[in-house]
Amino acid sequence: MRFILRGKAYNLTKEEVEKRMHGIPSEEIRKYYIVVNGMKYPPKQVVGKLLELGRVEFTTMDATNILRRLGFGLGQL
Repeated sequence: MRFILRGKAYNLTKEEVEKRMHGIPSEEIRKYYIVVNGMKYPPKQVVGKLLELGRVEFTTMDATNILRRLGFGLGQL
């Protein structure tokens, strides 16, 4: 899937997310989470890791929208 985040174009697939997050420990979940490979992750951790971005460069809403469009479900504590 191709998308634009803060003016820069990116391409990601669901399979790429699953592959690159395999074996990565989850950070603390505060409110929302995405399930990848059976593990719960904060959406910003996943997007930040995959796009090599710092947490202040995008919002949780940005991350959630990207991951939903890739087919991941959103959960809430």
